[in-house]
Amino acid sequence: MSVKILGGSARGFTLLTPKTFSTRPTSVLVRRKIFDWRQRMDEFIFLDVFAGSGSMGFEALSRGAEKIFLNDSNKSAFLTLRDNKLRIEKAFSLPTSNIQLSNMDAKIWVTRELNSNLNNSSNAVLYIDPPYEQHKLYDEMIVALKDKKFNGEVWLESDKLKGPHLKDLVGAFSSVIKIVEQGDHFVILGKLV
Repeated sequence: MSVKILGGSARGFTLLTPKTFSTRPTSVLVRRKIFDWRQRMDEFIFLDVFAGSGSMGFEALSRGAEKIFLNDSNKSAFLTLRDNKLRIEKAFSLPTSNIQLSNMDAKIWVTRELNSNLNNSSNAVLYIDPPYEQHKLYDEMIVALKDKKFNGEVWLESDKLKGPHLKDLVGAFSSVIKIVEQGDHFVILGKLV
């Protein structure tokens, strides 16, 4: 399976997906709705702590993001991220410093790696898309980001059938900018602090 970048300078570029059942790419329709709303990512830094194939981050990069940080704790997903990074850098002559990869637990990444520059930046977007069934992980990520006083936007994906309920997640945000819904999936875009 593969996914394509929908817009920007790398439009149509095919990304590989991990050969594992523990990750799933964000659906094309959800990505399209989000990036139709935020078409340009100029001057933004995009972070994805459950990156899988990296489709959200590479989409943001294609649309002008200054830098992307992609993390996945799954080894297969990390190797796919690395392959996609090398392929897109080669295809578009990108500086290697524009894409940072890591292979660690998302909670550890937030508590250790989310540095103060990103923490205080209103131009940072942090995408959170954990396995839907892990309700406790959603809570832990929200608490960790609030403890860090993360000032950027948080884009939080879940599923109405398997994940935490929309009303419960919305209640964790200090402000909601937009809610994108597609079938059973939804993404809340807003600020936690």
